[in-house]
Amino acid sequence: MKIPEIILTDKEKAQRAKLDRAARPRIAATIVLYSGDRKNPKILMGQRARRHDFMPSVYVFPGGRVDRADNYAQYCDDLPRRTEKILEAAYAPRKARACVLAAIRETWEETGIMLGQKGDWHKNLNHKSWDAFRQANIIPDLSNIEVFGRAITPPHRHKRFDTWFFAQPFNGNLAAASDSHELLNVDWFTFDQIKELKIHRATTMMLRVLKDFLEKPALPSDVFYSRMEYQQYKVSRFPE
Repeated sequence: MKIPEIILTDKEKAQRAKLDRAARPRIAATIVLYSGDRKNPKILMGQRARRHDFMPSVYVFPGGRVDRADNYAQYCDDLPRRTEKILEAAYAPRKARACVLAAIRETWEETGIMLGQKGDWHKNLNHKSWDAFRQANIIPDLSNIEVFGRAITPPHRHKRFDTWFFAQPFNGNLAAASDSHELLNVDWFTFDQIKELKIHRATTMMLRVLKDFLEKPALPSDVFYSRMEYQQYKVSRFPE
């Protein structure tokens, strides 16, 4: 697969120029929610606000970095064994779950969709988003979330993320998705409709990976993995 070229705004270039070395990647996660036929589903995306200093104005999947509170958030049901095994090749079990829980939390923060089941919370994490789950009596559900990719932001950028990409079918009300202060114009788009949106080329790459993943008759035991090593892009599978 061809790696997308790096496109930076003037603001991003100025931010990177202030650093004397490459930023350390922060662990991040995103869930791609899809509805309908796996060969041509509707996919949840939103447009990042212009004020962002990282990838402004482009359409992305909801997601963000893993917070400390995600390590302690309540959840129901375990991760699918395949996803668990892949994540635990990189992290201890608690941190592996935190990646998925962060993606669930970010989906709520950015699109208004809570992924979980009704139930009583027994934890108070003093975290605004997890408090919202607790108040709604919604416990995050990990049982139907599959990992399909991993990508590390190249060192040319002033912010870097080691991002895990998850996919989950969505059977709820599509109209429940809404805009937030993080994402605008949140909606469900087919692959053809996404071609007309302004998206970063790294997102284009992951959409190709997603399409291939959704069309596979059986899930692979590893995932697509993109990063930069010794100033060269490297694409492989994880775990290698």
